[in-house]
Amino acid sequence: MRVLGQTARKSVVWWAVVVVGFLFIASPASLWAQEFPSKPITIIIPFQPGGLVDITCRILADRLSKELKVPVLAENMAGAAGRLAATTFLNRPPDGYTLLGASGAIAISAVLLSKTPAFDSRKDFLPLGYLCDAPVAMSVAKSAPFQTFAEFVKYAKANPGKVIGGTSALGGETNIMFEQIILQNKIDCKVVPYPDNSKLTTAILGGHVNWMTQTMPSTMPYQKSGDVKIVLLTRRAAELPDVPSGADVGLPDISLHVWSGVFAHSKTPKAVYDKLAAAVAAAAKDPEVTKKISATGATVDFKGPQDFSKLLNRQWDIYANIIKAANIQVE
Repeated sequence: MRVLGQTARKSVVWWAVVVVGFLFIASPASLWAQEFPSKPITIIIPFQPGGLVDITCRILADRLSKELKVPVLAENMAGAAGRLAATTFLNRPPDGYTLLGASGAIAISAVLLSKTPAFDSRKDFLPLGYLCDAPVAMSVAKSAPFQTFAEFVKYAKANPGKVIGGTSALGGETNIMFEQIILQNKIDCKVVPYPDNSKLTTAILGGHVNWMTQTMPSTMPYQKSGDVKIVLLTRRAAELPDVPSGADVGLPDISLHVWSGVFAHSKTPKAVYDKLAAAVAAAAKDPEVTKKISATGATVDFKGPQDFSKLLNRQWDIYANIIKAANIQVE
């Protein structure tokens, strides 16, 4: 048996240390990917239960848990126009175990409307996947003195200040449609802001407001029951073939839809982010998920990180221009 000399033994030990150190330093990404996920994942939702983001993220979470083989939970955290949820999301460890479900109201408006933004979604959020979008619907109370969009405009112009409109999610897509209708038709309307969609719905059902704007999925149950009537959509919908779109009534700019998407923290390790993005894509494209989301009245239109980022950049200026023109203010 050959016996190594002292110098040779030191050389072997040195190279062993180098190799082990190299493996430790060079492959943290692969280690992250192999170990992740090892515990439940939470998707924070900045709204009350029942809205488009809440419903679609819960549908996704159920399928995502099977894809990642750990529980994926949805946590509602409404408050401060979405800033509570966004800041909580960003303050948790950027390890991929906390995600954010959001719409343009959170990813764009919450930043634009704040005089001292607590975050910049363009830098702090990493898009994982755009799930779907849905038209915004203008609906009128069954007791309103107008039951079509044309009648609404005619009545409002003949009775300045007498029409009362309800809106929520200031700076969000539904509020933007509301303001566009007023601005582009030069309507003198009393505006009543509500803290959330449930209170707004209660107001129109009780006759406290004549009209409102909400997502079509949120409004459809009341349309079917006859408690409200949808008279205008941001785009035509097969479920309501007789309801015009903004373009149909000479208002092509009224075309901003509510969307639902999922984000990761910008400091998430790349290997973890890549694994999450792949899992979100696989879950979102699952036929059963597509069927369930479509059943809400939303249009499934999955976009991966790159296309999702492009959409966010395009919409940023649209939101900014409308918020400025309508002088929408939260603080």
